[in-house]
Amino acid sequence: MIGAAVISRSPMSRSRLLALALLTALVGCTSKPESGSKRGAADSPSAEANEEATKRPPVVRNYDVEGRLLPSDDYVVGIRLPRGAELFRESELEHIYRIVAPIDKVLAYFGPMMITGNVERRGKGAVYKRASVRGAEVNPTKVNVSILEVGNSLTRIAVTELPPPPKHVPSSDQTKAAAKTSFRMLD
Repeated sequence: MIGAAVISRSPMSRSRLLALALLTALVGCTSKPESGSKRGAADSPSAEANEEATKRPPVVRNYDVEGRLLPSDDYVVGIRLPRGAELFRESELEHIYRIVAPIDKVLAYFGPMMITGNVERRGKGAVYKRASVRGAEVNPTKVNVSILEVGNSLTRIAVTELPPPPKHVPSSDQTKAAAKTSFRMLD
């Protein structure tokens, strides 16, 4: 204590000194937090937590609670891509994506979406040939979709657009006549 170190002979001066030390201690040590006018609004704990939460990017989940891939907002040729698919390479008719996900999860995502009678298995992957997309029955674009395993939990999704069928398909009589003509020219 401050008053204990000072030795004074008069009892009156000792009591004043003790009162002064107590008053100084009370003023310096208060249990009340500083008022908002002395501290900035951004210094409050709740404001700091809110700032931290807004600085962090929101967590985007790629899987639902059952472990299935969730759809993203991105489409290619009418096919809704799963979340996490990133464009790897693209040309006019070919679109190649990669996704960090097990191939069985990617196949389970695309399988019900593809309408085709021609599916080839390639290793753990699959190729959907001349497929159309479920839900795009009005003037659907035919596509080849290959889903192949590139590495451990890395899957390649390639979508190749097929040209539309010709607007004028010749009849069988026209085809036979054209074949006879070409055979005559060979002789």
